Amino acid sequence: MSRVAKAAMGILGLLGGHAAVASDVVVLGNLVANEPMTYVKDECPENAICLRSWWKSVIQVRTTVQGGPLTGRVAAAVMQHTSLSPRAKKAARLFVLAPIEEADQRAKLRVDYYLEEMSDSQSMFCLSRDPKALGLNVENTYVSGTGDARRYCFEMPGTLR
Repeated sequence: MSRVAKAAMGILGLLGGHAAVASDVVVLGNLVANEPMTYVKDECPENAICLRSWWKSVIQVRTTVQGGPLTGRVAAAVMQHTSLSPRAKKAARLFVLAPIEEADQRAKLRVDYYLEEMSDSQSMFCLSRDPKALGLNVENTYVSGTGDARRYCFEMPGTLR
């Protein structure tokens, strides 16, 4: 299993409590674009203050973790308040995508998926030795393998997210 796939599985474990629906697709990738859908009519009722609108997020898929396979760049619609920082685009993340079932909604939004959830970025490091034996202050260590193939994976407090 590749390091990226192992990291994805570790991050998926950190998402616990939010199980993906059978038709949802979970991918590991990077956010390459996040822009307002200026072509979608504002759905805010007259004389109301609405703090969310439709945005298009474009994800460069590295690998599909669960669900139907997706590759390349995938566009998804998400309701959000404001743009994401450029820093948010740099980190690998898990994205939960839900297919848009209604044809009229797909046509209106000009995408095939809703972006249901995006994980926080994680800085996971893996070594062949226990980080505590090296004097590293880590909260959780995920151990896999046995003998010479044993790997200790952990997050470092204070690392760039």
